[in-house]
Amino acid sequence: MITFYKIRYVLLLLTLVAGAWLWPGVKTALVVDNSLTVWFLEGDPNLVAYHDFQQRFGNDEVVIVMVRDEHTLLSPSYFNAFTGLSAALEAIPDVESVIGPGNASLPTRNLLGPALTPLLTPDTPPADVRALLTYQPTLRGQLFAADYKTARFLVVLKNQPDFDSRRGSILDRIKATVHRQLPQKQVYFGGVGIIYAGLNALSQHDFGLFLSLGYLLMLLLFWWIYRQPLLLGYTVGIVALSTYLTLGIYGAFGYRINLMTVLLPVIIVLLGVMDAIHVINERNQLTKAGLSPLDSTLEALQRVFKPCLFTMFTTAAGFLALETSPMAILKNFGLFAAIGILLCLFFTYLLGVLLLPYTQPSRKITTLTGDKLAQLLTLVLTRKGLFSSLSLGLMGIFALGITFLQTDTYTLGYFPQNHPVVQDHTRMEAAWGPYMPLELLVEPKEGRPLYSVAVVQAARAFADSAQTLPGVGQVFGFQSLYVGGLEAVYKDKSRRLLQSPAALKQAHRQLTSQYPQLAQKFIHEPSHTGRITISGTMLSAGALSTKMDTLMRISDTTLGRVATVKPAGYQPMYAGIVNYVTTSQVSSLLLSFGLIFVLVWLFIRNVKLAALTVIPNLFPVLVMLGAMGWLGIYLDTATASIGAIVLSFCVDDSVHFIYAYQQNRHAGQSPAAARLTTITHVGPAIVLTAIVLFSGYILMVFGSLKTVQLWGLLTAIAIAGALYGELVIFPLVLERFDRNQ
Repeated sequence: MITFYKIRYVLLLLTLVAGAWLWPGVKTALVVDNSLTVWFLEGDPNLVAYHDFQQRFGNDEVVIVMVRDEHTLLSPSYFNAFTGLSAALEAIPDVESVIGPGNASLPTRNLLGPALTPLLTPDTPPADVRALLTYQPTLRGQLFAADYKTARFLVVLKNQPDFDSRRGSILDRIKATVHRQLPQKQVYFGGVGIIYAGLNALSQHDFGLFLSLGYLLMLLLFWWIYRQPLLLGYTVGIVALSTYLTLGIYGAFGYRINLMTVLLPVIIVLLGVMDAIHVINERNQLTKAGLSPLDSTLEALQRVFKPCLFTMFTTAAGFLALETSPMAILKNFGLFAAIGILLCLFFTYLLGVLLLPYTQPSRKITTLTGDKLAQLLTLVLTRKGLFSSLSLGLMGIFALGITFLQTDTYTLGYFPQNHPVVQDHTRMEAAWGPYMPLELLVEPKEGRPLYSVAVVQAARAFADSAQTLPGVGQVFGFQSLYVGGLEAVYKDKSRRLLQSPAALKQAHRQLTSQYPQLAQKFIHEPSHTGRITISGTMLSAGALSTKMDTLMRISDTTLGRVATVKPAGYQPMYAGIVNYVTTSQVSSLLLSFGLIFVLVWLFIRNVKLAALTVIPNLFPVLVMLGAMGWLGIYLDTATASIGAIVLSFCVDDSVHFIYAYQQNRHAGQSPAAARLTTITHVGPAIVLTAIVLFSGYILMVFGSLKTVQLWGLLTAIAIAGALYGELVIFPLVLERFDRNQ
C-alpha cells in the first residue's frame, strides 16, 4: 500500500490522460440504440434471415402515417393536402418511397397506349374517387378505411448503414413534414421505428432523471451519515470515474447504450458505494489505535484489500456468467459491467490514498450502528426458533411466487399509457384495425413463377384463412398486386381472370413496368421470392410466437403444396427473444452460483464456510424472483439478467462478513464471540450501504419507463432481502453449522 501511495500522482495523471483519450468513446456510448438487432450475435440464424430479408426487399422499418377526420376525407382540400404530403415526404433524402392516396395512380389507355392517371387531383370530384375505388377494393383497402374517414400512408425508409444511429432524426423530420401539411391532432404515427424512437427518448429521459435524483438522494444520505465533504467526494469520485471510463471503453468499441447497458451506472454505483463505505467503516474502527490520518488510511485500505479484491472477482464473475447467454446484448452487458467493477476497485484505492488522509475518522455512527446490531444478533439467536420459522416461512412464500413467474416481452408495455406512442397506437387500431406488419417469404416450388395460377390462388387462400384469426387485419402481398392490377383494368371480370395464366402473366408484366418501386417491395425477381405482409395487433413476444405458429400451419395447408413459406423481417426476431431470455436467466444464474462458490472457497479455503456464504445470498434472489411472480412482473428483456446481478452484489457484503468472521476465528475467538465481533465490525457498513442504496433505487419507481420502475423496485426489494439475509439468516446458519469451539 505504501508503493501505491507513492505513485498516486502518476496514476492520477494516467487516469486524466485515459479520460481525455476516451472522451470520443463516451460521446458514442451516450447515443441510445434500442433496435432489435443489438440483441443478437452475428451469425445468429434469426439475424441472418433478417438481413437477407432487408437485402431482398429493403428496410422493413416502415413509418405508418394515418390521417383521421370524423366526417370524411373525400374532399378537395384533403386531396390537395395528400398530394402535397406525398411529394414532400418523397423529397426527404432518407425516404425511399411513399405508398398512399396522395401519389396513387391508376392504369388507363389513351391514343398512345397504356398510361397512368393520378387517383387524386385538385379537380377530381369526391364522388368519382369513391366510384373508382368501389371497383378496386384491393387498392381502396390500402389507401382508405371502408368509411373513408381514415387514410394511410406507408413511408418506406432507405436501408442505410448508419440508419440505427440516425433513426431519431429521420423520424423527427418525417413528423415535421407531415405536421406542416396536416393538423397535428388528426395525424397518428405507428410502426416499429416509432416504437423504438419513443423507447430511446424515454430511456434517456427517465434513466438520466431518476438516476440523477437517486444518486442525489444517496449522496444526501451519505452526507447526513458522515458529515465530511471529502468523504462525499471520495464516493462520488469512485462512481463518476468508474462510470466515465467504462462508458468510454464501451463507446470506443463502437457500442451505444441500450435497454440493458444503460444499467451500467446502476451497477457501478452499487459497487462503488459498497466499497467506499467498507473502507470508511474500517478506518473508523482504527480511531483507538492512535494512528495519524495517513497511517489510518493506509492501514484501513490494507485491511480491506483482500475482501475487496475477492468481492471484485466474485461480482465480476457473476456478470461474466452472462457470456453464456445467446444474446449479444447480455454478453456485452456482462463484459462491461465486469470492467466497471474492476475500475471501482482501482478508484476505491487511488482516491483513498489521495483524499482519505485529509479526513478525520469518526466512530460515532459506526459505534452506534454496531451497538444496535449487537442487540439484534442477541435477539435473533435468543429467539432463533421464531426467526428460523419466519425465515423458512418467507422462503416458502417467495418460492411459491416463483411458480407464478412468466417469461414474456411486450415492448409497448414499457411505455406509460398516456405516452404519445401508446395513444397513437390505440387510435390507429380503433380507426383502421390491426396494422403491425408480420412478414412471410414465399418461394414457389418446381420452377413455378410467382404469377402462376396455382401460387396466386394458394396465396389468396392463405390470406382468406389468416384473416379469420382474431387480431389479424389486412393481408397484402404479391398476390394482391396481381388482383389489384386486374381489378384496375377489368373491374368485375377480374375474379374470373385470376384463373387465366395469360392474364396473370400480363398483370405481372404491367406491374413490373408501370409500378417498378411497388413491385420490388413484394416481388424479388432474382430469387423468384414473393412477400406477404400480415397486419396484426401489437402482441407480446410469447403471443406473437403462438400466432406465428398458427400462421405457419395455415401456410402449410394452403401454400405448402406449391411453395415454401418462412417468417421474415422484424417480428420473428422479436418472438425469438422469449426463448433467449429463459436460456440467459437459467444459464447465467447457475454459472454465477458455481463461480461464486468456487471463488469464495478459494478465498477462505474452507468448503463449509464457502457453502454457508452462498446460502444467505440465495435468499435475496428468491425474494426478488418470488416478488416478480406475486406481482405479475414478467421475466423479460428488461429483467433478463437481474438474478445474476442481484446475486453478484449481495455476495459483496457476504465476503466481507465471512472474511472478518474467519479472521476472528483464527485469532482464537469462539464461534459466538466471532459472530458478535464480526457483526459489530462489518455490520455497520452493511446496514449503511443498504440504507443508502435502498433509498436511491426505490425512488426509481416513480419513473415513466417501465424498465426504470422495475429496476428500481426489484433492486430495492433485493437490497432489503440481502440485508435480512446478512443480519438474520447468516448468523442463524453460522450458529447452526459452525459450532466448533
